[in-house]
Amino acid sequence: MSASASSSSDWAVKMLSDEDFRKLLEAEEQKRARHWDPAERWRVLQETLTWAEAQATVRRNTPARCLELQRAKLARLG
Repeated sequence: MSASASSSSDWAVKMLSDEDFRKLLEAEEQKRARHWDPAERWRVLQETLTWAEAQATVRRNTPARCLELQRAKLARLG
């Protein structure tokens, strides 16, 4: 067996089981939660929502855009 094949199989043995991963993830989430002040968590949530709303794509069917398309179609017809 080559060195690279044995090292990759050693890595696979060291991987966490699903249960161990869930336990680790839960412990990390609890650790993170202990460091959050409720007021700070709320402020960050509000900032995140504001940012997400600002990232929304521009609607293509706005009333102004519909009128613009209507004018263009009418111009082509007549």
